[in-house]
Amino acid sequence: MSAYLPPSVPFGSWDDALLAPVAEVNDQMLEVLKSMAGASALAQPRTPRLVDLLRESWRRLDAKAQRRLSACPYLLLDADFAQTARWQRLLSAGVMDAPARGGYFNGPAGVSLIRRMLLLAWHLSRSNRLMAAVTLGLTPAVAERIASTRLRDLEAIAELAPAWIVPRWEQQTVVWKQLLAAACSTHPLALRQAQLRGLQLLAREHTRT
Repeated sequence: MSAYLPPSVPFGSWDDALLAPVAEVNDQMLEVLKSMAGASALAQPRTPRLVDLLRESWRRLDAKAQRRLSACPYLLLDADFAQTARWQRLLSAGVMDAPARGGYFNGPAGVSLIRRMLLLAWHLSRSNRLMAAVTLGLTPAVAERIASTRLRDLEAIAELAPAWIVPRWEQQTVVWKQLLAAACSTHPLALRQAQLRGLQLLAREHTRT
């Protein structure tokens, strides 16, 4: 999945107050995934791949490590905000026959997470387009569409819990293995280095859009 990033945005250039809502969404997503990893096979027979492959790493993520990881300068949730055609179809008037439910976030906790993420996207699309691009990967076209969407329509999309809304880099297990290990590490630079690699990945994806 692709992300939109304007060039030359320095790491650490944002005020903590601007990043706090992003951290809240990240923390909520991490909690959902950690809960999946801790659930029994009977409670959840079909575990999403990123949870299944890194189950022990998720279980080692304690509250402090979770807070550290959630404080990334970008959203750890990938809503495919660079796919303009997809979001235009989804946000078109009266279009509520969105993709089938499933994947990572189709339960009540997942729907709540998507709702909060969409509210954040709506707010930033209206108030701070640069922040929306850097932290959420919103293209200008998608930001414009979301900014003009009614909140009740965004809530309806959250209830649908589209299966293509996934953790960022969902197919790159090694990236998440590094992020989780760095969050649990006591080395002060480990997580910062892992986060910087994430920014580099986002910038590389942007050059392909």
